[in-house]
Amino acid sequence: MPTNYLSIDVGSTSVTALIIDIDAKSVVGRSTIANDAAITSVADKKRGRSEWDIVRMTDLAVTNAASLIKRTKAQPAAIGITGQQQGLQLLDKDMNTVGSFISWQDQRSKDTLPNENRTYLDAMGELGGAVTEENGLPAFDNTGCPIVTGYTAPNLYWLKANKALPNNVHATTAPEFVVSRLTDTRPVTDPTDAVSWGVYDLSKMDWNYDLIDSLGLKRELFSNLADSCTPAGRLTPAMAARLGVKVGITVSVASGDHQCSFAGTVADYENTVAINIGTGGQASVYVDQPISRGWLELRPYIQSGYLLAGVGVVGGRTFRTLRDFFNSASRAIAGYELDPEVLYEKLVELASKVPAGAEGVVIDPLFTGSRSNPLAKAAVRELTPGTFTPGHMARALFEAMAAQLADSYKEAANLGAGTRSILVGSGNGLKLNAVLRESLEAELGMSLQLGRHNEEAAIGAALCAAVTDGSFGSIAEASASFTGTDS
Repeated sequence: MPTNYLSIDVGSTSVTALIIDIDAKSVVGRSTIANDAAITSVADKKRGRSEWDIVRMTDLAVTNAASLIKRTKAQPAAIGITGQQQGLQLLDKDMNTVGSFISWQDQRSKDTLPNENRTYLDAMGELGGAVTEENGLPAFDNTGCPIVTGYTAPNLYWLKANKALPNNVHATTAPEFVVSRLTDTRPVTDPTDAVSWGVYDLSKMDWNYDLIDSLGLKRELFSNLADSCTPAGRLTPAMAARLGVKVGITVSVASGDHQCSFAGTVADYENTVAINIGTGGQASVYVDQPISRGWLELRPYIQSGYLLAGVGVVGGRTFRTLRDFFNSASRAIAGYELDPEVLYEKLVELASKVPAGAEGVVIDPLFTGSRSNPLAKAAVRELTPGTFTPGHMARALFEAMAAQLADSYKEAANLGAGTRSILVGSGNGLKLNAVLRESLEAELGMSLQLGRHNEEAAIGAALCAAVTDGSFGSIAEASASFTGTDS
């Protein structure tokens, strides 16, 4: 029975390759490189655009994986793919790219229509019969999420409204594109990624074609759907030669990085609340049946069940905003910037020297709003001359982030998901920040267990490959086996 499985995680900040050994229940090796495929101009960044060269991104992913395989000499039995599960890339009938990849960070759907006092999201909501939630965001029935920027369908709608959507194209996202290039097949989408298009019907587990029609979008734009942990195709001879592996090994259907991170971290689905802090952040609980989601998101999980989660309210980019403020001050006053990673570490160190409660300093951390309050802005309050320090501001920010994540879990429990007894954390934004971990434990009244491995989303994708290959009967079995404390 084969034991090694390769995964590729196509993130917005970095691209990771990882190989696991399911017998040893260990990571054989991993390699992470910066994703330098961004092509957004300075002017477009100021307009909230985020565009990338997805062919370059894929080349980085393959080259990085080949380097890992050469270094470890491990031959994978199958390959799993994950990555940023929102965004848009158009392809022509021959699967050539048309235009740039629009990432999940792109804000163009928030633009106002020419000569109108409404955004593209507002117009899209009106056409599709969206209801306005208590948090002020429009949402379509049974989609599991509000209509937000960066999702695939809003980007398609923006292109259509601006007469920039060509004929005879179809859409895909980054992980599916990588799978397509590895197998030379048309991209397919599983439920974990389909929900992030914004027009997937959870009650039918299918595209809501009536909704798609009402938005004036052609049905042909949308991917064919496939089940999680099933073969998308087999590795082509050309890609096998580049990677240094056998021709024809199975490549699994891609799954979303949020769900893969859960799979790569949590052994006991039913009793765990999982906190992940990367560029964004999520607090998630698993439920086996759909329930009311309130201001949270309800996302299909791999193979079965759902994750009820607070998504994207706070995360690594929240901390980055504070770091960038201090670097901007250093540049403006002293004429030079500090090393960003050193500055991160220093701010955590300074925060650790401030007592819990930050001596009364309070920060509202919603620099870009939230699902429950999209118009919210950040604020710093209750400062005194003695507490107007970097350490107090960092401590107050970390405590505020913890409170926001805890609120997501509490909302899930109130909606009927039930309470959990295990708290598991993942992501470098959490693992490298002892003050944030301490703050989460205080907010949730549970001891925080860190995931046994780094790059949890990549581990989850590798486990998907192992399930696809038949080494495990289900993703739940794979998670319990690989991440359990008895391993």
